[in-house]
Amino acid sequence: MPRAFDTREQTSIRESLQEAGARLFRAKGVLKTTIDDLASAAGVAKGSFYKFYDSKELLFFEILEGLHERLRAPLLMANKDARSRRHFEKLLRKLLLQISDEPLILFMGREDELQAVLRRVKPERLRDHERKDQAFIDNLIASWTDRKAPPSRDVVAARLTAVLLVCLRRDFVGKRLFPLALDAGVESLANCFFEPE
Repeated sequence: MPRAFDTREQTSIRESLQEAGARLFRAKGVLKTTIDDLASAAGVAKGSFYKFYDSKELLFFEILEGLHERLRAPLLMANKDARSRRHFEKLLRKLLLQISDEPLILFMGREDELQAVLRRVKPERLRDHERKDQAFIDNLIASWTDRKAPPSRDVVAARLTAVLLVCLRRDFVGKRLFPLALDAGVESLANCFFEPE
């Protein structure tokens, strides 16, 4: 009977699976990456993979959630003295450019990849992810609003969604129009928090 992994081994294996997953998913996407690929790249047995994740899609989702947190953090940790419209626009533009260049996120702009992940992630986990998105927007509103009345969460969410779709479909928007669409999205979001210039 195989022995159980101790806490240190569990942490190490989970980190190896996440690193291998991020590398493989960036290169091939979720659909073309197999459990065998992931286990081999992480240096673990295929059976060990299933001790940590029920599916490759759940591994992908966990990696994606961690990436979201890391990319969003600068917008929430900005120095209070630097919270100007210009600084907000600079941080937001940087975030959006990172998103538009990140294969892990861009794969979610493909319907087949998105549906593959959504089929395997439990509804309660998706609801938890949605709550995190709402908390992020609430924190943006609390941190950045420099208007008499704060914007509604729905207005910020709608504008953020619109500019994220531009980033996800950068190829469709085209090289010539993408910078203009990005600028329009950044300005629209900044107008939620600051008086229009």
